[in-house]
Amino acid sequence: MKAMLKGALVALGLAATMAMGLQAASAAEDSLLQKVLNRGTLRVGTTGDYPPYSELDQANNTYKGYEIDVVTALDVDLGVEVEFVPTSWDTLGAGIAADKYDICAAGITMTLERLKSVAFSDPYLDSPLVPLILKKDEGKFASWRDMDKEGVKLAVMAGTSAEESAKKSFTKAEIVSITAPALDYQELLAGRVTAAITDTIFIKKALTQYEKDFAVVDINHPIEGQPISMMTLQGDQVWLNWINTWVELKKQSGFFDSLFQKWIAG
Repeated sequence: MKAMLKGALVALGLAATMAMGLQAASAAEDSLLQKVLNRGTLRVGTTGDYPPYSELDQANNTYKGYEIDVVTALDVDLGVEVEFVPTSWDTLGAGIAADKYDICAAGITMTLERLKSVAFSDPYLDSPLVPLILKKDEGKFASWRDMDKEGVKLAVMAGTSAEESAKKSFTKAEIVSITAPALDYQELLAGRVTAAITDTIFIKKALTQYEKDFAVVDINHPIEGQPISMMTLQGDQVWLNWINTWVELKKQSGFFDSLFQKWIAG
């Protein structure tokens, strides 16, 4: 009887192991990783309106920026070609869900709200969120918390983490969501809002031409950090494992440090 029971348990164990192996093989075969390799292209959704992360050169219809270099290197290591797909901030997740592109890379912040519907790679950059004001208003606000009062209008780009953060952090100030191609800082320059909520890297690199016009409220105490990473489809652990391993190896090699020097520090 014991021998029969032992034999049955061994058979069950073998069956379970085989089932797990088949499931793993099926997951690998069905993964976006295999689909990308079979297709020979990686479709990358990017906005092209957020230097130094992603900027579209209208003259020759090509993209450049920190994130463009990231996905270009990713494609080289995958052994495929890159295909850029234009998208907007308020349709990032919808494009992933609709299979318009495989990943999004445009200086996108990983947030808990976004993680409800999409997946993210491990982050490789942080760019804290701060209020941008006109130079003439410098000194009016000691911190971002002083801006949370009636009569204050805060411009944010629709669909961005800045919009999400502002709605969470400010309960009295009016949140004004701006839809591309209009831009939040343009609303500030026009005097239609009190401040624009944006990140420190964008301020440093993209708005240098407006240095005489803008000031930042308490840059050493931001509203919150902004972990930057690639957005992709939920539920594909094989694909996510590959991307996260790639990010970690690139961190160790100094790749992201070199991109920081190229696009941000310089």
